[in-house]
Amino acid sequence: MSNVKEPWNNGLTGTVKSINLPSEYRKKFTSVLYCRGVLFFSYVEVKDQVQKHKFFVYYIHAATFVRLPSRSTMTNESKLAFGFGFHPRTNEYKVVRIVEQELPMGLEQEQHIEVFTLGKQPMWMINRKNPFLLRMQHYAASFNGALHWLGQDKQNGSTIIVSFDLESEEFQQIPTPDNCDKSGLDRQDCHVVVLGGCLCVVDYDEFDRIDIWSMKIYGAKESWIKEYTVEPLDDSMAVYKIRIRDLRDVPPCHSFRAVSLVDDM
Repeated sequence: MSNVKEPWNNGLTGTVKSINLPSEYRKKFTSVLYCRGVLFFSYVEVKDQVQKHKFFVYYIHAATFVRLPSRSTMTNESKLAFGFGFHPRTNEYKVVRIVEQELPMGLEQEQHIEVFTLGKQPMWMINRKNPFLLRMQHYAASFNGALHWLGQDKQNGSTIIVSFDLESEEFQQIPTPDNCDKSGLDRQDCHVVVLGGCLCVVDYDEFDRIDIWSMKIYGAKESWIKEYTVEPLDDSMAVYKIRIRDLRDVPPCHSFRAVSLVDDM
């Protein structure tokens, strides 16, 4: 364990802790998620021409690994995404697995939702109550005992914020900001994050500018405010991403031109 300084954090120090992964798992991971001291790992294993999804969690403070039940690949499986979160009232960690199947032209897109509760049932439970179409991104924003994604209303096709309550295991719609660029929300780079103790939307416009909207009162549509605006450094930056934690000490309602260039989120 060591203290390090990185150029992006203005001299703030942090602690880096090494994790000794079992040799059988190294370099296999396709997804790594974190929530309150627990890491979730997933990878795909092919054995005897059969493809399976493997999962385990690592409890950082106890330095222990726990295997979760594996899942076979579905027929015509095209996309896979995960969410990992904690509910403070039930004191439970849950993994949500979303499988999207490729269907013949003209049929409605189908997503299968599965839920695994750590330390409880020894199997993945099927959840078929999703009235929305979730955007298949690498992670979900865990906040207020729920997971959050951008998604689509199946009735009118509009882009919305979808929440999954980790206690009731029900999906709900979260209101989006009135003045947010709705066309920006349709772009794949846009996503929902947690910043400064609030649920936020990162909204890219057509000029590669980033607006960050914060929901100051969870669930209240009127509480959305545009809290940050990030301008491109110069015209050569056609594509960039921002590491959200870089903004933790930036004053609210501030427009600035300093971003971190990273390979991924």
